[in-house]
Amino acid sequence: MIRLEVLYKEYMNLYGDSGNIVYLKKCIPELEVIYTGINDKPSFIKKKIDILYLGPSTEDKQEEVINLLMPYKDKIKELIEKGTIILATGNALEIFGKYIEKTNGKRIKCLGLYNLYSKRLENLRYNENCLGIMKDITIVGFKNQLSHIYGKDKHVFLNMKIGSGRNPQVKEEGIMDNNFIGTYLLGPILLLNPQFTKYILEKLKIKNIELPYYEDSIKAYNKRIEEFNSIK
Repeated sequence: MIRLEVLYKEYMNLYGDSGNIVYLKKCIPELEVIYTGINDKPSFIKKKIDILYLGPSTEDKQEEVINLLMPYKDKIKELIEKGTIILATGNALEIFGKYIEKTNGKRIKCLGLYNLYSKRLENLRYNENCLGIMKDITIVGFKNQLSHIYGKDKHVFLNMKIGSGRNPQVKEEGIMDNNFIGTYLLGPILLLNPQFTKYILEKLKIKNIELPYYEDSIKAYNKRIEEFNSIK
């Protein structure tokens, strides 16, 4: 049995990124999905969790999520070190940095697991098509964000070929540390990127991987790469 925990779906469910969970369920029919609500203690405290998922939220709810997770930051660090797959999409990755600076200069303390910090944008929502490279896998997606990440940290997810990285001045995007992956890219990222999904399933040691709608999804994936390259 493979166990997936989805944190705080009430808050962290913007941009249709909960489609990642729907798709994983189709990829792994025996998958057990645990939805942890804002009034629940996370299952990862006591149970073995194979995948932990955090999706994007509004900025005010993001602050609440940080407060909910702060008591468990040492356990989250332990999960990362042990190789648990953790996927954080959209602004969920900011939670793992040092702090988030609001437009009024106030800083919101985060989990502090990475040497990065975020700054929120004033009166501007940042949107763009994105294409980046993880190892030998091309990954496509979109950004819709109200903040950027700054600081130096060696744990990089993507080298961007189209679109910005952690901020518009760099091409290094997201965080990848062991099996922890945090990225601003939306999509849902798993549904848009069958090769990346296969990479995740291989990490779970799933044999004879057969992605649903594989032929159609590969055609759409290749077409999207072609289109993004044509307008860069």
